[in-house]
Amino acid sequence: MQVLIYDTDRLRLTTVARAVQDLSLNWMAVARTDDILKRLKKKKFDLMILDSSAVKMLERINKLDPSMSVIVIANNDEQLDYPSLVFTSIDGLLIRPYRLEFFRKVVEKAVSHRRTILGYLKAVASHKQKIKELKALNEIVQAISSSLKPKEILQRIMEKTANLIKAEGWSVLFLDHGKNELVFEAAAGDAGKKLLGIRLKVGQGVAGWVARYGQSLIVPDVTKDPRFYSGVDKKTKFITKSILCVPMKSRNKIIGVVEVVNKIGGEPFTNDDLEIFENFVAHITIALENAAMYKKMEEASLIDDLTQLYNTRFCNQYLDNFLDERKGSKRLISLIFLDIDFFKLVDDNFGHLVGSETLKRLGDRLTRAVRKGDVVIRYGGDEYIVLLPHTDKATAKVIAERIRKEINSKPFLAFGNKKFNISVTLGVATCPDDANTRDGLIGTADKAMYEGKLSGRDKVILA
Repeated sequence: MQVLIYDTDRLRLTTVARAVQDLSLNWMAVARTDDILKRLKKKKFDLMILDSSAVKMLERINKLDPSMSVIVIANNDEQLDYPSLVFTSIDGLLIRPYRLEFFRKVVEKAVSHRRTILGYLKAVASHKQKIKELKALNEIVQAISSSLKPKEILQRIMEKTANLIKAEGWSVLFLDHGKNELVFEAAAGDAGKKLLGIRLKVGQGVAGWVARYGQSLIVPDVTKDPRFYSGVDKKTKFITKSILCVPMKSRNKIIGVVEVVNKIGGEPFTNDDLEIFENFVAHITIALENAAMYKKMEEASLIDDLTQLYNTRFCNQYLDNFLDERKGSKRLISLIFLDIDFFKLVDDNFGHLVGSETLKRLGDRLTRAVRKGDVVIRYGGDEYIVLLPHTDKATAKVIAERIRKEINSKPFLAFGNKKFNISVTLGVATCPDDANTRDGLIGTADKAMYEGKLSGRDKVILA
């Protein structure tokens, strides 16, 4: 507790100062009224003991610090304005001469009152901080909930979380279940980019411990915690002092952890920080789960149920994106449109189950015949498309011939070990030579394929 003592009488000033010191309180003494305001402006005091000659200044003193406790000492022959003193809420009044024991009781009561006020002020400040943190959390939740792309969610987390808990660094680690390792997927702070891709074994370091046991952890001083792993700091040239780490749980399974390091200001992370951060991580987990679920649904909507090849919807999206990105460039894309010759005979002779199985097996052969990076699509019925990015027409013709020969290479199977052969007719078109739009490119290749049908089938026709 800090005490400011004022009296114009040096002897009385010294007596009060000794009595205050005996109560184990820190004190500072002034003998002029001008010095009272100067000291109050420079330093925070908990208690002021004033000679009555400064009573007229109480209103100004109260404006500087209304929460400070004040004791006034007056002579017994003074005419004091008691209503005014009550109005300024002084904590004690001593009339000279007074006993030292009584002085101590008045000071102790004022100090106790001050401690109570400080407790209230601390609680109010804590509530204000919590409101601020909850507001920041709400903003973060809205930001991450508005996206269904995992990378975008992680980026928004890194951008927004600085308003939640002031720390030098943040990181999100996902669990690679196959290798039983944590991988830094997103990070912010001085070591941010250096952290990306670094792996930790489950159980290694604070993050590894949290991933193994599924419990949140506050480490106030990493030098005193054997769970801390310094290898990451050595790689990034960063100095970790304290850590707050929380697990990400989905259906009671650990999918990763989120950690913050080195609270700004040097103080350790608190249980209040932990509470708000656990709430935050729960929202992160939900957002990432929703994004993953949406991605699976989106991918499923682009896959043909029968052949597990891409479908027409994917074909349209791929071509639209490619053609949009190639504007202003000379990027090529070729397209092979193919159709099974006389496929109706397969259904008529062997039934629809064999027909469906044939479509699947033909898809397998197509996949084997094309290059890595080429895209095989079941366009509908017994029609297929192969997209050949960055490929000219001459190369596309070679690949089309390879496909035709692969389909013809061996017979297909029906029930009862029956075998049958099928052939395909293929049309080839290239952008920008033959068309500049998605429908134009597909239509041109389809037209070339139809010309092949009319001229004998089982052949490749160039647009």
